[in-house]
Amino acid sequence: MGKVHKAAFIVFPKIEELDLAGAWEVLATTQHLSEETYFRAETVGLASEIVKCAHGLQIKADQQLDDLSKYDIIIVSGGPGVRDAAKNKQLLQEIRKAHKMGKIVCSVCTGAFVLAKAGILKGKKATTFHTELDKLSEYDAIPVKERVVVEGNIITGAGVSASIDVGLKIVEILLGKKTASKVAERIEYRA
Repeated sequence: MGKVHKAAFIVFPKIEELDLAGAWEVLATTQHLSEETYFRAETVGLASEIVKCAHGLQIKADQQLDDLSKYDIIIVSGGPGVRDAAKNKQLLQEIRKAHKMGKIVCSVCTGAFVLAKAGILKGKKATTFHTELDKLSEYDAIPVKERVVVEGNIITGAGVSASIDVGLKIVEILLGKKTASKVAERIEYRA
């Protein structure tokens, strides 16, 4: 029996486009492989206006931030706007709640600092953009120079292009290595 896994991609002004798009592409590709078990992705905005990304791409969020617990996976990308996103009390509270409920909470690049600010990286191995990696220890996280780090129900990815790797890790965890390999082949990605 199949299952549709719901993924929330948090969007905010000055988000890095590829941080979001890489994992989005991977998860959306699963719909081409199975009509029963796949991911349905939605963008979740912190404000009602159209979001202008770091390099000018504009995104209108599918949903506004209210209750992340209705999603199976939450993905927070990085970019210049991450500092402001990390100050959003509602976002931090929703991330803590989703994590506590056992949802898979992910970050790509500097999105790790939103997870760190929410307090869920304390005492856990995590990664982020290489020039910011050591700063994770300021939040009592354990910085690890890896492309993707999995700690329980938390997945962190390194810099921008690691978004694809984070997406593939999500697929591997929930749908298996075989499906992750099929997705990588379909998008012509070689890690």
